[in-house]
Order: sequence, then C-alpha cells, then structure tokens
Amino acid sequence: MDKGALARRWWPAIFALVFVAVGLALSLRHSPWGDLGVEADFFAELAPATQAVAAGHLDVADYPFKGPLYALVLAPVHAALAPLGSDWYRAAVILSLVASAGTLLLVHRLARRLAGPRVAAVTLVLTAFTKVFFIHAHKAASDPLFMLLVTAAATLLLCGPPRRSTWVSVGALSGLAWLTRDIGIVVAAWAAVVLLLVDPDHQARRRRLLAAACVWAGFAAVAAPWLAVTHHQSGRWLASRNLQNIVDEFYGGARAVEVPAEGFRSLGALVAHDPVYFAGHFLANLPRHFVADLNEVPGLTYGGVALAALAVLAWRRPDRRQVAYLLLGVLMFLALGAVFHRPRFALPMVPAWALVTALALERLPRLRTQAACVVVALVVALHTGHIHQSILFYDRQQPRHLAAAIAAAPAWTADALRESPGRRPVLMARKGHLAHYAHLAYAPYPSQASDPPDLVAKARARGADFLVVGAIERQMFSDGSMCDHLDGLAGVAVAWRDAQTIVYRLRRLPAGS
Repeated sequence: MDKGALARRWWPAIFALVFVAVGLALSLRHSPWGDLGVEADFFAELAPATQAVAAGHLDVADYPFKGPLYALVLAPVHAALAPLGSDWYRAAVILSLVASAGTLLLVHRLARRLAGPRVAAVTLVLTAFTKVFFIHAHKAASDPLFMLLVTAAATLLLCGPPRRSTWVSVGALSGLAWLTRDIGIVVAAWAAVVLLLVDPDHQARRRRLLAAACVWAGFAAVAAPWLAVTHHQSGRWLASRNLQNIVDEFYGGARAVEVPAEGFRSLGALVAHDPVYFAGHFLANLPRHFVADLNEVPGLTYGGVALAALAVLAWRRPDRRQVAYLLLGVLMFLALGAVFHRPRFALPMVPAWALVTALALERLPRLRTQAACVVVALVVALHTGHIHQSILFYDRQQPRHLAAAIAAAPAWTADALRESPGRRPVLMARKGHLAHYAHLAYAPYPSQASDPPDLVAKARARGADFLVVGAIERQMFSDGSMCDHLDGLAGVAVAWRDAQTIVYRLRRLPAGS
C-alpha cells in the first residue's frame, strides 16, 4: 500500500486523535473545576450517581432525569484513570472526548458508505468544527455518550448487512441510548420506520416486519433490566421526571393553574387534558426551534448554506439510505419540539446538517472539490471564531471564587465527618461544585427564601450540615449581603470564610427550640 493510500485510510483516525488532544488541552487550560452551566448537572446528579455505582449501589432515585448508563460507563473509566491522577471531573471530560472522537469516526464511515470519500471528508470536518459539537465534546456531560450511541445505531443499520443480528444490535444500541436519556427511544422508532417504510435494502414486506420486530426485541432486552429495577424500587415501571420538562413547557407560567392537583401522570394524560392547545403549542414550537437551531447550531451563515443545500437536495433527491439518515435528524427535531430549546439538545442533528451540505456540494455539475474546500474553509473559519468566544465564556463561568474553600475543605469538614461516621454530611449551595470537591453530599438551594431565618430553616429541613453563601448564592436575593451574618442565628457558625465565600456550619437545635 503506497503512502497516499495509507494517508487516505488513516487520516480520519489521526484527525480524531488530534481532536481529543486539542479538546483535552483546552479543558485543562480553561476548565479547572467545571463550568456553572451544563456541567453543573454533572456535579449535582451524574457524579454522585456514579460514585454510588462505584461503591456498589444502584438507586433509581439517583437518576431523576437520565438513565444509569452514563454512571455505569464512567465508573470503570474513572477507575482506569485514577492511578494517573485523574479525578471524577477529569475522567468525565476524557470520556466525553473519547465518545466524541468515536462519533466522528462513525460519521465518516457512515457518510463514506452513503456517498463516497469526498462527502465523508466534508461531513467529518463540518461536524467536528460546528461550535455546539466542539464545545460539548470536552464537557463533563452525558450528551457525547448519547450521541455516540445514536450514531452507532444509525451506522450499523445503514452500513451493516441486512440480517437479524444487525437489527437486534441496532435495537440494543437504541436501548443503550435510552438508558442515557429518554429521547433515545426515538432511535428505535426511527429504525423501525426506516425498515418498514424507507426500506433501503428493498426487502419483502414479511422480512421488513421481522426486521422491525428484531429492533424492538433488542431494545426491550436492554431496557428490561432497568425497568425491572425501577419497578422493584419505586413501584412504577418509569420513574423519570422528564415529563415535568414537558409540563413546564406547555403549562408553565400563567397556565400552571391548569395543572391538576395530582399532576399529570403520563404524556397521554397531558395531551388529553387539552389536545387542541397541546397540538397548537407543539406546532408553534417547531418553527421557533428551527430558527433557534439555525442561529445557534450551524449558525446563520453556515445555516444559510445548509438551507440552500436542502433546496438542492429537494431538486436532486437523495437515495434511500441518505433519506433514512436525514430522517433521524427530522425525528429527533420533532421529538425535541415538546420541550424547551437548548442548543446542545440538537447535537444528534449536527452530522445531519453536515451531511446535507456535503451531499448538495456533491451534486454540483462540476468543480465539486473546489466548492467543498471553499465551504469547509468558510465554516471552519466562522466556527473557530464562535468556538473561541464560547471557550472564553465558559472560562468566565469557572467557579474560581471557590478555589480557596475547595483547598481548605479537609479542615472545615473534619468535625462534621468525625461527628457523623458512616454518613456523608450535606452541603447546600446553588451549584454542586463545592460539595463534590469537598466530598460531601449535595442539596440545592430552595427556589425562594424570604429572609435569613427562612433560608436556614429550609436548609435544616433538607438535612444540610453546611450552607454556602457565595457569589452565585447572593444573586438570589435583592440584598446580596443579607446572608453575610447568619452566624448570629442559633446553631449557626462560620466554618470557612474568605473575601468571596462563607461556609456556615448548621448544628441541630434541641427539640422545641
């Protein structure tokens, strides 16, 4: 094999390795503790759940909005990296980078199978440099792992041989995606729709029905153990609180009074409460989300190119396999119309935007390579600027005001740990960073507190042993200084104080006091 052939064969892997190295370097430089945005979920939910798994406990209550797969994967990753000095946060960042690199390799393989090496190269580079993908690739979050599983299922369905083992495996990957986040069930539905209606392999109707059944069998085999554990521990088959996100989207604000006293028990009950309103609000969300995606995912300039590419594809139609993959992006987009918009929710659609653009360029009558180079250079230049701005934004979101409190944590937690052997003391704060780094359990601040005594009373009601008052906690109150002297209240003492942060120790009051 000559050097040119070797380069063509190995360049995607080299590209992915460089992607990981650059992402890790940026994380080490700009994210020493984890930002106060998307990574706050890691410290509040994902890290405690993973630590429980590492200790041999699997509690359904630890997974209010996501399934257990992320914790089951991160625990061994951390165990492997711990001898190298990696903490939980850094292990999570490395997991995200490896998952993102795997997604890029799968995207390249899929695009190459669908349309050839030039389309694969364009799709790979555009995906990697899209700001939302690049930024979240080195975040401690479950999104990159979810995207890897979605892409793996799509690649296997559209590139693998049309046989039972393939279809069952696609269903199993869909089940794993669902065990990462609930919307993963869309992948199984997409696979069934592709096999039954798009039919990329031109199969007989009976075989298509068998294929769809195999997908759902694979999904059920993976999902069943978690459903059984959920039912055993909670008495319900599904304990996820993601329905609340849909309730908040449709019945938040002034319409909250319409929510029944017992709440909505299922999506069907929510829809049935007012089907006309639900349909209208959902349909209105779609153009809003589409415009927001154009603005925040590919960006307006790249989005304009992608819209033009969609027009080209409408004129010169893609083949069945290409339609099948683009349909995955469409179904994901439709499912996300039921919840509030966040750019990172659109991560599984990023390769679809890239593929649409690459396919349209491939349909140009001539100068395809030159046009591809121009578009790629334009997108890379634009998104490099967007990426730079985002890195600086998240750099400013690092909780540097907690650095001294984190460093001194062994001293100010010592008494509480000694007084409660076998129990982790609880720290209440707006975000979970300090609790995580101080090796304490975390409790979030109450949504409202009328005055200092009310705040302390609510902290005690939640079992808090420590209460943090710092830069982000003061933002909750019109008078940010009202909590600077809580040690004047009974049973409250200062455990740690510096110019920016106060950590109060809350002791139990005698009964009746």
